[in-house]
Amino acid sequence: MSASAVLEPPEPPLPARPSAIAIAAAPSASSTRAADGDFELVCLRSRDGLEARFAPSVGMTCCSLRRGEAELLGARHGLAAYASNGVSMGLSLMHPWTDHLSGWSYTAAGTRVRLPVSPLLHTDSSGLPVNGVQSNGRAWTVERSGADEANAWMEATLAFTSPRQLALFPFPHRLHLRAEVGPDGLRIVTTVEATTEQPVPIAFGYRVFVCRDASAGTAALVLPARRAIATDARLIPTGVSEKRAEETRLLRDGERIGEVFALGPKDRTIKVLTTERQLALEALEGFPFAQVRGTPDESELMLEAMTAEPDALSHEAFALATPGRPYRAELRITAEEAAAARVRGRRAA
Repeated sequence: MSASAVLEPPEPPLPARPSAIAIAAAPSASSTRAADGDFELVCLRSRDGLEARFAPSVGMTCCSLRRGEAELLGARHGLAAYASNGVSMGLSLMHPWTDHLSGWSYTAAGTRVRLPVSPLLHTDSSGLPVNGVQSNGRAWTVERSGADEANAWMEATLAFTSPRQLALFPFPHRLHLRAEVGPDGLRIVTTVEATTEQPVPIAFGYRVFVCRDASAGTAALVLPARRAIATDARLIPTGVSEKRAEETRLLRDGERIGEVFALGPKDRTIKVLTTERQLALEALEGFPFAQVRGTPDESELMLEAMTAEPDALSHEAFALATPGRPYRAELRITAEEAAAARVRGRRAA
């Protein structure tokens, strides 16, 4: 071909013949970013339509879990109230301890701690420190997120090393979190890694708020076989416990519900049933305790998977993460339509 030759454009391809049957491609899972007011969100959506939204700047709380148009979590007073006043919501991590302490000092792993007044601490109606150390702002770092055909995931870390944090819990560590949505629900794996030679007491928990949904008719709470732990008026364990069999409790408006318990070796799942769906919180690994709580003035019921019982730091009742031996805990939340849950239950029987 000479240098002056002109290349003719290729002939356009013939249009594809329309098929008699149109086949839609199945949607893939996705990991995206969004915003809720002033708060950036990481949105994970599975191929089958389960979507979880996390707010890294508000303690990495999962502020929304939806199946299609149905919201599965209770928002309570929203992200702004959680960020400013510590009013937990949705699916919230209580770290480095969950629930109440019995006073403003504790001795853990051989270290005596006197808690100062701090903007990172919140108190309950009795004036006791509650729900650990707040990790708002830029405390959490999203390391990576992604998706394949069926699942979407996120990995994040929290470095617990600043002077303000260590004044309240003087055990340096790094928290790793992996959240994944897929056909088997929302899984969260949390790993605590000691970053010095000092052991780290393990006492965190995850709270899940769900609507009682009394309007749905026969809403019920299903508790597994367990050892119930008695608590006083401050919700501090008294040292008394008793075995209890699996039971189903009907949920009624205006009813107060409260129980802390040690989970058994087999069934480690708490379920909330309505005429529309079943929501289940399953402690897969590293959560030997749980609790349920509901008050007459709240429309949400709280379920919690716990690595230790309340006030564990005050009486050395906890596991430890040590150098080279991190602590790993995993939970799963599933939601399915009531009809599907009944069919699966019959097959299991």
